[in-house]
Amino acid sequence: MCGLLPLPPQQASASVSVKASLPYFPIQINGQDMDITHSQYPFLLYKDITYLPMTWKNFQTLGIEYSWSETDGLQIWSNRNFPPPIHQAPLEQDLTSKSNASSYLVQVSDVPITMNQTEINNKTEPYPFLTYQDVTYMPLTWRFVHDLLQIDIGWSDAEGLSLVGGQNAIYSIIGDDDSSLYFYSLLSADPAKSMLKMDKSNYQIEWKNNEEKDQFIKGLSTPPHPLAGKPVELVRKDRDLYYGNIKVYTLTDSDVWESAAWGAPVHTYTVFSAGDQRVILSINLTLPIAAIGPNYGTTYTFLIQDGNVTRLHDFNQKLDRVIPNPDGTVWIASDRLPSRKDYIAGSARVGLLDPNGTVHMVNELLHESDVRALGLTNPSLLSPEAKDGSLYVVLNGISNKDYAAQDTAGIYTLNTKLETKRLSNYIFGDYYLDKNRNIFIKHRNNTIENMSTGEIRTWFDYELAKMK
Repeated sequence: MCGLLPLPPQQASASVSVKASLPYFPIQINGQDMDITHSQYPFLLYKDITYLPMTWKNFQTLGIEYSWSETDGLQIWSNRNFPPPIHQAPLEQDLTSKSNASSYLVQVSDVPITMNQTEINNKTEPYPFLTYQDVTYMPLTWRFVHDLLQIDIGWSDAEGLSLVGGQNAIYSIIGDDDSSLYFYSLLSADPAKSMLKMDKSNYQIEWKNNEEKDQFIKGLSTPPHPLAGKPVELVRKDRDLYYGNIKVYTLTDSDVWESAAWGAPVHTYTVFSAGDQRVILSINLTLPIAAIGPNYGTTYTFLIQDGNVTRLHDFNQKLDRVIPNPDGTVWIASDRLPSRKDYIAGSARVGLLDPNGTVHMVNELLHESDVRALGLTNPSLLSPEAKDGSLYVVLNGISNKDYAAQDTAGIYTLNTKLETKRLSNYIFGDYYLDKNRNIFIKHRNNTIENMSTGEIRTWFDYELAKMK
């Protein structure tokens, strides 16, 4: 019976009454047509805005959580569980045998409301929360639905209003080959549904089992990428490190500190070709100690040109690619570094080394905390740059000075003159540059977009769960 209960609270104290009507257009939740005429808790229309009845079933299907208390009022937030729930059946509607009236007298809610930690002032909202039959009704505005709750909302004259939320079976992108993209699955409790394969040309999908997934991942473990550097040995004399006969760095006290339990730091040296008569050298020192989350150690990066050594202080982290360009410039790029729960802010960095040996940091020039060059970690991609040396980059729209939001988030091209061209505003999701330099975006709610062609496809959890 819990699944039939409307979302609390009961709000007999709501005093302001307004008139709402039944929507005159079709409505879908996750691909299922809603029976507005016979719904026990029907969608409503007020000020030309559609209102969603916040029942337990609707919220569970759309991946929304809530709580109610006398002190805090109504609190709403996006699903915070991992792994998220997988809905293996369509929404079960609460229906009655009689037809609903065409209009209703409803109340403006007067309880405190918080949505994803954002307080909603219902007294000043142009489209306030309403109550009817002791059920709270949420206005389906873009701000509430798309921006705060991360639910996809769409409209078409033919099919009316559609809501898509809480769809999670397709997880992150694993990799690609000539014809297909491969995704991790959150239905992997079934060994036959460990990986999803999608044809890039026609978007046909098929499940792959656990053995096939392991085999595909193993195939991605190719020899070191030619732009990812190669291991090199340095000579240590006391605390001095030499690359050939060139002194590169003198180890500090903290660099040589030894853990009583784990011993001395582990040294790793990587050299990258940076054009004629110059290289970039990366020194990593990692204490082999137990750590919660990634243990990246300490990294120092140096440019060695014509026998001279210059430390690159803006790259005190792992480099993913060093890319020589046709005009003699060189891209130096690091992808974002995973943290225990998300990614380390400011770790996605791009610099351009000019022929004179000066590094121009794109993060500084664009005032961005993170500049993510697409394709850096795709082993199937020979080079992430185009023939003219330009890159696709994603900006998160966060200032590198005070971490304030700014209107720059999006996908851009970045050329070797450090000029940018905006291709799209920022889209919440995983970005992937495939081996043909096509940009794929894995949106939330099992939605895949080929940005290069503009094609978008969505699958529902219950469809994927039934698919053999």
